[in-house]
Amino acid sequence: MPFRPLSFRQSRPVAVEPPPKIPEQARLRVVGDDLVAFAAAVFTAYDLPPERARIAAHALCYGDRAGVKGCGVAELVRTYLPLFDEGQVRPRAEPLVIADRGAAAMVDYRKALGLWAVSDAMDRAVVRAARYGVGLLSVRGVSAFGRAAHHASRALSHGMIGIVLAAGGDHGVNPLGIAAPGGDYAPFVFDATADALSSTGPQSPAAGFALMVEVLAGVLSGVADHDRDTGLLVLAIAPPALRSADGFARAASALFGSLLGWDSGTGGTPIRYPGWKESQFAEQCEALGVPMSPALYRELNALAGQLGIPMPPAT
Repeated sequence: MPFRPLSFRQSRPVAVEPPPKIPEQARLRVVGDDLVAFAAAVFTAYDLPPERARIAAHALCYGDRAGVKGCGVAELVRTYLPLFDEGQVRPRAEPLVIADRGAAAMVDYRKALGLWAVSDAMDRAVVRAARYGVGLLSVRGVSAFGRAAHHASRALSHGMIGIVLAAGGDHGVNPLGIAAPGGDYAPFVFDATADALSSTGPQSPAAGFALMVEVLAGVLSGVADHDRDTGLLVLAIAPPALRSADGFARAASALFGSLLGWDSGTGGTPIRYPGWKESQFAEQCEALGVPMSPALYRELNALAGQLGIPMPPAT
């Protein structure tokens, strides 16, 4: 399920903030659903089954639709398609369940495309969480997977908290993504980069956190025993299994609502938590289309011509 903005039923007035602007230099816009359909058609042309292609396309286009820099459809040609050409992805690989303990399982995705596999792992974790209150998958055998927070956010529509930790790999792993319902407000959606976790020295709290990620995602999955592999811990938590759904929603609303309407002390910029601006940007994209540079549009149009698939029109 793709990341979608939630409606905001605010319980108290907050400072009015203009929505983030779509960059003026990006003069072309493409309907978001059309962009996802195009990416899915490309993946299908590379032998990915249609349902997997649709899920992978949503993960690929997450950055474009939420305004997250450094990821998106621009990575299609430079990152993902070469994995198919080089044999690093098996489009139709079937996941192998190595161990199943009810609430927890270990799964080897056997070189499946990470854009699909990590979302599939979160969906499996959600099913387990619905039964046990928590669902945990230790995962290996996936390729590049995009933003961890997108996969974590698949838990949101089920009223759950999603967490994705990743270690290893050769494709710039984003080691942490977390998504949690925001109650009456936008969901909390947070990504951490590898640089952010390692830039302040080996004795820092960030370095300790990075080690925790390595243990839970790398050591637990056994990824150290496999060259050029990524290990992940995919976790879904179902709050209604532990407390009332209404009580959790009220507490989440109080937490995230308390962060809004305050001045950050840096020139009057209001405080916003991770996920708020992404939701606003996604709403703009739903209404106006996804911004895209002319150069990227030409690149994708050339790819469409090579594969014999239609390119979405730009406005």
